[in-house]
Amino acid sequence: MEENTKNTAKRRFIYGGFILVLAICVGGIHYAYVRTLFENDKHFLYLSDLEREMSLRTEMGFYYSFYKTVVETRPFQVGIFKLLMDRLVEYPHEVNAVNRFNIHPEVMLGTLYRYYERSLNNTDHIECYTVVRDAGHDAVRTCIGIGVPIFFYLEAVWLLAGVSVAAIFMHACVLSDSILGGLMAVLQYFANHSESTRVQWAPNERENFAMPFILLQCWLQSVQLRRKKTALLLLQVPILFLNTASLIFWQFTPYIFMSQVAIFFVMEQMCIIDRKTLSVFVHNHICSLQAAALLFQCNASPMSSLHACYFGVIAVYSLVGKYARVDVRNRYDFITECLLVFPRIFSTTFVAFYLWGSLKRGKPDKDTHVWDILYSKFTDHKSFHTLIYTCSDVFDFMPLSTIINMSKTLLVPIVLIISVNVVDFWIKDAYVRSESEMRSANQYLHNGIDNNRRNAANNRQVNVAKDKKDILMVYVRNLKIDPAVFYNLAMMAVFGLMAGLVMRLKLLLTTQMCILSSLVVKKYFRVLPKFMSKYVKPYWVYAIMIIPILSQLTVNVTKDLSHEGEFNEYQQEELLKWISQGPRVSVYAGSMPMSATVMLATRNPVVTHPHYEDTNARLRAYTVYKMYGKFTPQHYYEEMNRLKATHLIVETKYCYGKSGRGCTFEYIWDIDTPALKSNPKLCHVLLTEPVEHFYQVFRNEQYAVFRIHDYGVQYTPRTFAI
Repeated sequence: MEENTKNTAKRRFIYGGFILVLAICVGGIHYAYVRTLFENDKHFLYLSDLEREMSLRTEMGFYYSFYKTVVETRPFQVGIFKLLMDRLVEYPHEVNAVNRFNIHPEVMLGTLYRYYERSLNNTDHIECYTVVRDAGHDAVRTCIGIGVPIFFYLEAVWLLAGVSVAAIFMHACVLSDSILGGLMAVLQYFANHSESTRVQWAPNERENFAMPFILLQCWLQSVQLRRKKTALLLLQVPILFLNTASLIFWQFTPYIFMSQVAIFFVMEQMCIIDRKTLSVFVHNHICSLQAAALLFQCNASPMSSLHACYFGVIAVYSLVGKYARVDVRNRYDFITECLLVFPRIFSTTFVAFYLWGSLKRGKPDKDTHVWDILYSKFTDHKSFHTLIYTCSDVFDFMPLSTIINMSKTLLVPIVLIISVNVVDFWIKDAYVRSESEMRSANQYLHNGIDNNRRNAANNRQVNVAKDKKDILMVYVRNLKIDPAVFYNLAMMAVFGLMAGLVMRLKLLLTTQMCILSSLVVKKYFRVLPKFMSKYVKPYWVYAIMIIPILSQLTVNVTKDLSHEGEFNEYQQEELLKWISQGPRVSVYAGSMPMSATVMLATRNPVVTHPHYEDTNARLRAYTVYKMYGKFTPQHYYEEMNRLKATHLIVETKYCYGKSGRGCTFEYIWDIDTPALKSNPKLCHVLLTEPVEHFYQVFRNEQYAVFRIHDYGVQYTPRTFAI
């Protein structure tokens, strides 16, 4: 017996090691793949330092600027102090960037680079050369290698992209109990790569840092649900770490975790998991939420958010929930319990929303814009803030083309068939078990067994024999739902709803569908009718099915690899060089993407930025973007003085640009301020006429800079004495 146990443990160790090796291999392939796609698109190796920073547009440049602060500031402690008391991002306000923004990846990577800086700054890790550019533009000196801060930063992004695919593979292996299932999930991920991730085009978006940890967390939760007796408590520490990292890396993570808690609560209500499992799960989420709040410099917002309130309500229920349950002994108890499920779900949700509303009453809420956007999608409600989002493709409804693209790789058909077959299997399996049990019980009663033997018989058979007329209860007792499969199907449904409302979130849906496609190798996947399965072998079906998947994979990968782009923004480069040559005391107002680039490349203070989650930041952006509305110059001058801006950057593409969807800034402002519709655009007035208080000091084809005449404005940077 002991020898068999040792052999089993040895086989499990070898099997687990083999899966780990394969996970590292597929992760390494994805690491190289996204790295290659990024280089093909940007020719990043041949760009100057300024061009590389310019290529990190809008939020990417905004977040990278904090990494640059940590890396370049001497000594290291001063760089951290600058993040805690930042006066560049919302001049003249002092902002605790660690508290306000999700910049922990930049702080960690910047700290890691500074720790290894001495060993990285040598010719083994840095190679420099001269790049000849287009006619009319000077050659530039550039350096490449992991010793260059921006390449060190990007290497971490590519490594995390590899971890994401490794996590998908391991999750699929657990879910399907098969290595082939894991390979199918990875195959589908690569075949649907453009629908699954944006890391190759937007490397340092927040989801690219959080997704590896979210995927690893989902994998460990499936392991818990499959082997809950041995893994329920054993995996709590790594899950706590993964939860915390996910929360501090991406501002949307709380909504994902709230969905997870809701699904676990529904599973407990359906008796798929017990209350102990729910309690441990919710407790871990509450602990990770508190840890995230501490890492956000004791920011109170996470603890008063909707998902925190929901966690708290479910935690209270998990302690006292047994008093709200009915002990099911017969079909009447069962029906009563079923009828009570919906009131319990409704009441917990209502209490969570009521508690959340009470906590945020009278206080600015950073999530207000999220609810406004959802409200605007289903009503005629429109405002500047909602249109800024909904006029962008990534925040629109998920288009039909996405479903068509995923159908070409058979991802959608496979997952739909699996979903139907899973439910069908559970229903039929319960029916077969019930019939077998009833037959066994009837046979047991039919036999003339004496009382002594009857007392020693299976108690369950006796119970079934007594209730043999109550077929419903026998069926319910034999209904065995796989908790891991149910959890992943429910998460796919939630992600589908999120992706349908906001196209940017389709990466969650596509990734989850790839994981569920692993069940194609399990008993849940049945395509052929029963009578045909006698003549057609299952592996024939798999062989035929894999052909269109590999064909579309080849087409998509070839298309991605053949894409050749080249980054050049000579007009913007001219502007940034002009700003860099000017005084560092100048404070710039401009569009959110332009402000992020100015702050990153020139280190001049700005009055607005692309991080739109904070109420004050939204009001600042609203004020600055009035330049593209139809306000009077005097009104705008007063607004700029209030923000203490000394220079204004006007972009011709925003002033005169057209949109295929009709979402120009003129259209947005006409909706937001219809009373001013007949006035001329302020930006047009500034670009074509001399205007009092606004003096043009720079102009090229795309940008114009105006000095705002107010000699009372002075920039006083904070000094740090060590």
